[in-house]
Amino acid sequence: MEVDMQDLSDRIAIRELAERYTIGVTCRDWKSVTACFHDDADWAVPGVGLAFKGREAIGAGIRGAVEPNAFHMLMPHALVIDSLTSNRATARSVLHEVFQLPDSQDGAHVLGAYNDVIAKRDGAWLFESRRFDIHFMNASGFPGQVMVDYATLAVAR
Repeated sequence: MEVDMQDLSDRIAIRELAERYTIGVTCRDWKSVTACFHDDADWAVPGVGLAFKGREAIGAGIRGAVEPNAFHMLMPHALVIDSLTSNRATARSVLHEVFQLPDSQDGAHVLGAYNDVIAKRDGAWLFESRRFDIHFMNASGFPGQVMVDYATLAVAR
């Protein structure tokens, strides 16, 4: 059986894109998060009324939603590429998100699925569209001690 190296390379690049987004949000590396999107991309979480259009608006919108939190972590699971051509793909992944609001023990566990359209332009796979559908949310609090100082968090580059 012959392996299609371009197909394999594209699949790795798409998975790496989703992982780069996740680690960028978790580590508050907003430049990396913003760089995951095409200029004309859109991002939405319909269940809570968040929607942004355009690379810079998406980066700023996600930053505005996450940065005030005392703690915020994304944990992706089970990414599946549903369709793939030479310049376009669709993918789905499960996400577990946890956060603690500032100056409190309030927060939430969120479970849901990302539905993505990824496009290859100028040789780079980036998000064209990302929609997060919430399947379950427990907003009854998230007690615990925050152990990370985001101001001094070192991001390996």
